Amino acid sequence: MKAKKIKSAIFNNHKKVLEVIYASGKSVRVHYRQLGIIKNISDVWVDKETSGLSLGIRFEDQTENYMPYDQPLALVRDPEYLLQNQIEKVTARIRNAIVEKGISKRFLAEQLKTSDNQIQRLLDPRILNKNLEQLYKIATLLGLEFEWRIKEAG
Repeated sequence: MKAKKIKSAIFNNHKKVLEVIYASGKSVRVHYRQLGIIKNISDVWVDKETSGLSLGIRFEDQTENYMPYDQPLALVRDPEYLLQNQIEKVTARIRNAIVEKGISKRFLAEQLKTSDNQIQRLLDPRILNKNLEQLYKIATLLGLEFEWRIKEAG
């Protein structure tokens, strides 16, 4: 089971703002329009069926909708969320190449002169603190090439 992401949420129909409070303690405020909400909200709740991975929203006309936990983080371009997203993409691509090429993690550990556990940590997308030099070396061993690019946000 995945860990609960959303702790609670509050709304303000006057200001048209929904505030999501995450289990980590982080709080994100988004305007209704950013979420595509045009009606007033009458209730919000952490969805138990998704174990806190989404938020239920009931509108004054009694219709309901659900929002995934990461939508507000993406909208406000939260740096931790964006970093996590990029790390997940990189590690997924490397894990796929390991399988496609039939290269063992033990072999990679030997080539990098490190432990199997370190390779596991490097390929775990939940761990943000990565040794980029080692990830780069793994990618090179797998015939992959990093493209580093920084651009204006937007």
